[in-house]
Amino acid sequence: MSDLASLQQQFMAMLQGQDNHLASHIVSDGQLSLSQRLAIYQNAYKLRLRAAIEQDHAQLGIYLGDQLFDKMVTEYLVKYPSNYTSLRFFADELPHYLRNNAPFNAHPILADIAYFERCLLIAFDAQEQPLLSIDELEKFTTEQWPTLQLVLHPSVQLMHFNSRAVESWQALKDKQTPPEPYCETTRYWVVARDPERRTQFVNVALPEYRILTLLKQQVNFAQLCQSCINDMPSEKIAGFLISLINQWLERGWLVTTTK
Repeated sequence: MSDLASLQQQFMAMLQGQDNHLASHIVSDGQLSLSQRLAIYQNAYKLRLRAAIEQDHAQLGIYLGDQLFDKMVTEYLVKYPSNYTSLRFFADELPHYLRNNAPFNAHPILADIAYFERCLLIAFDAQEQPLLSIDELEKFTTEQWPTLQLVLHPSVQLMHFNSRAVESWQALKDKQTPPEPYCETTRYWVVARDPERRTQFVNVALPEYRILTLLKQQVNFAQLCQSCINDMPSEKIAGFLISLINQWLERGWLVTTTK
């Protein structure tokens, strides 16, 4: 390892409070003590990471309140020190942390809100691809349809909650009181960019959610039809799927790559 690489690793370890081997490389300036000078960098580093969480999870922070948010950030920094060169990915493990650590794991909606906010970021940053058009789809012959494999846009994210995480997020964003946190039935959601590249979220029914999940698994049209056998009469399946496909085309959820 080069001297520069070693010095860089020591500096990062110092920022994360792991050791102070960097101290031997620092020359006294006669004004601040060594510990004071190191503390300036450590505090600035932690504040920057905290700001990243605040920015990416603004509504979660409001839902938690200042005291619990501070506790979450402090403990998360210890459990998940940053290993990324970009702050964009620093809080990727936040839903997992909230789901598995007290006192947050007593309230599953917290992890759900965090996961929803991560999905919004993923959708926003997703790679752009040409959208599938109805004209392109109509070029496929009847013989080709059974093996046709529709491809979801990279921005499409699927999630389901037994909480009103999305509704609470929206209420907080609109500066309103969140609803009751939990519901009796599972709620199914899609987060994706629309044709105008705006990030949107849509509540969908379970049958549509199942079909979208299968598309994520690269299932062809014949297999999609087969998956609906137990849900509806066979003569209605093709019409049901075509109706969904038309909705997805309008929403910009399908791209031109087909098999």
